[in-house]
Amino acid sequence: MRPLGTAELLDVWEKGLDQPILNRALILLAAASPEMDAAAVAELHIGERDARLIQLREWMFGSHLVNTTACPKCAEHVEWENEISDFYIHPSDLTTTNELNLQTGKYNLHFRLPNSTDIATVLESNTDDSKADDLLRRCIISAEHNGKTCNTNRLPKKALDALSHHIETLDPQAEIRLDLSCPECAHHWEVLFDIANFLWSEINNWAERTLSNVHTLAAAYGWSEQEILSLSPVRRQLYLGMVNR
Repeated sequence: MRPLGTAELLDVWEKGLDQPILNRALILLAAASPEMDAAAVAELHIGERDARLIQLREWMFGSHLVNTTACPKCAEHVEWENEISDFYIHPSDLTTTNELNLQTGKYNLHFRLPNSTDIATVLESNTDDSKADDLLRRCIISAEHNGKTCNTNRLPKKALDALSHHIETLDPQAEIRLDLSCPECAHHWEVLFDIANFLWSEINNWAERTLSNVHTLAAAYGWSEQEILSLSPVRRQLYLGMVNR
């Protein structure tokens, strides 16, 4: 994986404009991972996928994160800050085994970790509250009850819950949860940090600023977009400063 240049990132942003957030994340990672084809990127388990998105974020915008939310108790606007190092787990430290086993009660489950293809399939084919269980079933390669093969569609809720908890333990980067406190009412709660949504919002803001700057410089100097984007960020800012004097 490698950082993306300015023109490359603008191309990714444009391709992702009319796509759902899951596709946007995959388009971004595919562009930054020339060593992998698109199918391989989609098959990364969620923790590894998000670890790569976090690494890209650090390369593009730095290690400091600033986000906002509303207190669930008093609705106060809350701004929180983190460093990527607070929750980042390097892909080399994540589970990479494709096939795993869990013994829970009288059930033995042979499974793999969920990936983006699994999520997309479940989202497209479900409209009810069974999405989480259907996602788990997609990841079960085979199941046994008392040593005999059993139908994964007939697994009890208790077995699926045990598998869900086990997957969370094996793939901790897949769900980043942060503890927050409201400065107004002192309420404490836990928030789920979605790196895909957060990063795409930053990319969108960056792209709009970049194109605005291209427009300003093109109008002032008659340069093409390619010529402007080939300038280093420092030189672009210096020229913008001279235009705005």
